Amino acid sequence: MITAADVARWTSEAAPALRGAFVHRVWSPAEDSYVILARHHEGGDPEARPLRRVAWEFALGGDWLRAVALPPEAVDADDKHKKKAWARDAHPFLGLLRKHLLGARIHELSAPPSDRIVLLDVEHLTDPVDAPRSLRLAVELFGRQGNAILCAPLEAPRCLGSLHTGRGARPFTRGTPYDLPEPRAGERPPATIALDVEPDSETLALGLAVAEVQRASEDAERASGRVATLRRAARQGLKRLQGLVGKLEKQLAEVERADLLERHADLLKANLGSLPARAAKVSVTDYAATPEPLTLELELDPQRTVQENMQSLYKKAKKLRKGDVAVRTRLGETDSRCAEARALVEEGAALSEDDPATLDAYEEKLRKHGLLPKAQGPKQPKQQVNQGPRSFRTLEGHEVLVGRNDDENDRLTMRVARGRDLFFHVRGCPGSHVILRVDPKRPPNHESLVDAGTLAAYYSKARNRGAVDVSYTPRKWVRKPKGAKPGLVQISNERTVRAGGDPGRLERLLRSRPQEDA
Repeated sequence: MITAADVARWTSEAAPALRGAFVHRVWSPAEDSYVILARHHEGGDPEARPLRRVAWEFALGGDWLRAVALPPEAVDADDKHKKKAWARDAHPFLGLLRKHLLGARIHELSAPPSDRIVLLDVEHLTDPVDAPRSLRLAVELFGRQGNAILCAPLEAPRCLGSLHTGRGARPFTRGTPYDLPEPRAGERPPATIALDVEPDSETLALGLAVAEVQRASEDAERASGRVATLRRAARQGLKRLQGLVGKLEKQLAEVERADLLERHADLLKANLGSLPARAAKVSVTDYAATPEPLTLELELDPQRTVQENMQSLYKKAKKLRKGDVAVRTRLGETDSRCAEARALVEEGAALSEDDPATLDAYEEKLRKHGLLPKAQGPKQPKQQVNQGPRSFRTLEGHEVLVGRNDDENDRLTMRVARGRDLFFHVRGCPGSHVILRVDPKRPPNHESLVDAGTLAAYYSKARNRGAVDVSYTPRKWVRKPKGAKPGLVQISNERTVRAGGDPGRLERLLRSRPQEDA
């Protein structure tokens, strides 16, 4: 565990390296880990040539807390792929840091002697819009989980936001005052990490050593944590199966009640004439009981008649008997799975974090037996089979082609259709492109135009409007604007035909579609 002396040593190295630099970027490389990249500029002018970059990383997760200065390459500051991923990170606290810290000059970095706390004080050279000019980022490296609190102004600071909201006597909600915790009594423990490395604000050797030690410890803890996770998954899976066995055994015991329920129904049936129509409880005599007749008190549903109660008992008995085979089959299967799970729990006791291949194989076994959810691979985009445009025939025998989607609309209109073919589309309404094939020796008559317009109306958002205006024009007067999205075209020299709202015509057209296309 880190001590206040460790934090003081880290800060003594980082403070000279960061003082006077301007915050250039902020990102989160991992959960509860944040990096502030700062740049020194020539003459202290943020518009001048940059001279040196320094990264300040504070990690707040688990037992490995730190706040150290590092060279940019130690935090992958120039990795293009990681930069793009980090830029898309929309964590609220990260957004708060970016909003208030970017472009600010680092005034001071200090570690109060009271506890494991680092204070980063920054100021904007000009008054920013809707943001304080001077701010303080307090990084608390203690507790089960460290915390970071952004405050303003520096005098009597109040919280602008925090990674964790705090509780009890120290809440960190927006607007609450931020005070340093009370100093701890007693002698301060000595430093514990990288004692053989001296702080150096030029090479940042101490920060590099601390990061290396802690990341190695994190990797070891993660590997150990994986073993514990797999063992826990096996135990919990066995526990679930054992619980299922108990439920199935209860269901099997219910099956054995079928004979009793049926006998009660028989007694109600034999006494229907002497029992009241509706009652919460009735007395019947079972003469088949041995060695002498037995009087039974049967509880009934008073909202139902005796006959309805009798039928309900017969139905329950039949249902129980029907599920008997299924319950016994499932119970046998679950018993077998329990035996396999017990074997996996015993195998997990011998696992070691030093053998990743064995861990991978064991994890695969757990997934195979349903003790871990199956690994989700990358979702493959659904491949659409290009079926080509729909084909119809007018009463006169002309072919009409209808696009199925935006990409096919483009292909149909801009590549398949000839210049003399007619393009149809409902005016001012999204829909499929419709092409009426034109034979120069036999031009289409008005009925063919109405047929094509009917299909254009049917395969558009105006399907249920009745008769609508459908524009048509020769294909040569249709063009696609540069950069337009799929399916979008512009037409000129168009004419209009009134179509739609004729069920008989539409039915004839739909029947004309080839069987393999339909």
